[in-house]
Amino acid sequence: MTQAIPLAIKSAPGKSTTIGGGVQAMAHEILSHLQRLHETGETAAIDLKSLPMAPDEFHGIKKMLGQGEIDLTLELDGPTRIRETAYAGIWWIQHTGKDGRILAEFIEITRFPDFLGAQPDQIADAARHLRDRLEKQSQGAA
Repeated sequence: MTQAIPLAIKSAPGKSTTIGGGVQAMAHEILSHLQRLHETGETAAIDLKSLPMAPDEFHGIKKMLGQGEIDLTLELDGPTRIRETAYAGIWWIQHTGKDGRILAEFIEITRFPDFLGAQPDQIADAARHLRDRLEKQSQGAA
């Protein structure tokens, strides 16, 4: 059973309210990935920089997905903005260089973006550092 993402596009008087084919196609692709995430746990990512979209289509997709509760920025090699959309499981992620230029932009369909989770090697390093610190403190107390 296919469910539609509800779309409400407002336009200026005299302008068409029909959703462009690119926005509608993207909405169906996102819905398909969202249903797979729900049914199987399979995640997906759509590289927006690789898609040939007109600026209106890009903004139409952004407007259609809306804003959710989470909107945070990480300082990596430049700011990375992670924004939850109005639809749980759909994230808008934008990696920006130090010069302000957008380097990568994705829609990720996942419970939470993978790069936010600690990686196994990071966890092993953290355990080693905490163990070393505790050992040093216990030696200093003796």
